[in-house]
Amino acid sequence: MAVVAAAAGMISCAATSRTASRDRLPADYAGRLAPYYYHGEGIKAYAVQGDTARATRLFRLALEADSTYAPAAYELAELTLAASPDEALAMSRRANRLDTANLTYRSQLGRMLVVTERYDEAMDIYTRLMREDPHNPMNYRLLAALYEFGRQPFSALAILDTAEMRLGRMEEISAYKRELSLRLRLYDKAVEETEKLIADYPYDEENYRVLGDIYAAMGRDSLARVNYGEALRLDSTNISTLASMADFYLERDDAPAYLRTLQPIFASDDMALAKKLDVFGQLTSDVSFYRNNYFAINTLAGILIAKYPDDYDVVNLYATHLIRGGEVEQGLSFYKAYLALHPERIEPYDEVVWIESYLQRPDSVAKYSDLGLRRFPDNIDLLVSKAFARIAENDLEGASKVFRTAARKADNDSVRSALVGTLGDLAYQQGQTRRCYACYRRALRLDPDNVGVLNNYAYYLSEEGRDLEQALAMSRRANELTPRNASSLDTEGWILYLLGRYEEARKVMQLAVSYDSNNSAVLLFHYAEVLYALGDEFLAGVYWERALNRGYDPETIRKRMEMIEKK
Repeated sequence: MAVVAAAAGMISCAATSRTASRDRLPADYAGRLAPYYYHGEGIKAYAVQGDTARATRLFRLALEADSTYAPAAYELAELTLAASPDEALAMSRRANRLDTANLTYRSQLGRMLVVTERYDEAMDIYTRLMREDPHNPMNYRLLAALYEFGRQPFSALAILDTAEMRLGRMEEISAYKRELSLRLRLYDKAVEETEKLIADYPYDEENYRVLGDIYAAMGRDSLARVNYGEALRLDSTNISTLASMADFYLERDDAPAYLRTLQPIFASDDMALAKKLDVFGQLTSDVSFYRNNYFAINTLAGILIAKYPDDYDVVNLYATHLIRGGEVEQGLSFYKAYLALHPERIEPYDEVVWIESYLQRPDSVAKYSDLGLRRFPDNIDLLVSKAFARIAENDLEGASKVFRTAARKADNDSVRSALVGTLGDLAYQQGQTRRCYACYRRALRLDPDNVGVLNNYAYYLSEEGRDLEQALAMSRRANELTPRNASSLDTEGWILYLLGRYEEARKVMQLAVSYDSNNSAVLLFHYAEVLYALGDEFLAGVYWERALNRGYDPETIRKRMEMIEKK
């Protein structure tokens, strides 16, 4: 360890020795010439070699040699600004104290004051610079910016007017005057400035575009169109002009013109694809607008798919657009074509499987689920889709096998609970009640608030007439988690009926009927049973009739109606 430490010390000493050697003052620069040598070497180190650290060290040596050497303080201010603004400001102040007549140093001090947010002091500096260096347009512009920042925009305009009187018209100053005039809603002045710029630069389409924007803000639409047209005549593909025109038409609810203007924008490389997708999303978010302008929007979708055929977001956009227009098979074909070229992406598998499920084609669902699972064997969505395809083919045992695989691969208890609960549902359908209840108990251990399991478990227990208090507790918990669910309310009401708590059952069943949008035959029958138990035979008959009309077993209803007639 001591040897290593000694070696490290030797290396450090050697490095220090080399640095000292490089920065050693030659004999013929001793005395008064020392700061000039260090300053010159510092400039070379920074400008030629790009060695900021050495340059900083050399400038400090210059100041050590002569504390009144202002150029070194100036350079140090520039070099230390990024790392230490306050130190940079101190160095800049020092340079200005040492050479009060140097306008370059004063301009630097103004910048340093702005960077360190000492705006009032900076304003004083630029006011002096404007007087003492009246031919530098930057002094006027920065002073105007400080006035604007200080919420004195009219003073800023006055400064810019002074610059124009002294220096003549300059594009940068005129453009700033125009921006200020627009922010102050001084539209006539903004028009005047823009027309001056057009006179000086007649082939700059940007000035015509801005003039169009100003006239649009003034409500002078015909003049706005004229200037937009002139801007496009100079450059028909200018994205800024096209975007201004699009905004102009959008604000005036001129949908056809707006959508026409978007066509060259969507075809342009000057707008990022992400922005185009965002605009398209806005177009399709308003269902009424989308429906009324479907064919114009279809043209935009066609431009995107032609320009970006290999981008999944565009393929997804175009396929979704086709499906919304009723062309489901065509939309599906785009997903399949993309999938054939890019089997490494999961998204098109999901879309194809979902659409094939919607079209009730379990063979295709199974096919594409299997294709996806070869690449993504742990994907739960694909496993579930495959399982439901088996259910559609009445292969309940096959579906159960896939659900068990999915449950083993699930990465959290909530998902695993849902899958195990579905296994319970399948077991019940196969008449395997014990297996069903075992699955439900396991699902609730994984997620005690699994609403589907709570409701189904409670209902199946009620159907058997067993463990009714336990069933009631589960049903009530399901209703706490999902209030206004007609099916869960029906379960709770029916259990209360079986427990002989008829008045409580009626209140719950009334809610169930009011929330039931499907007119469930079973729910209507249960409500009738509760009403009959309470002695309301007339209403019981009404709801038995409704249950019959909704498809409930006619023989059961006939027997119930006979009970009323006998009384």
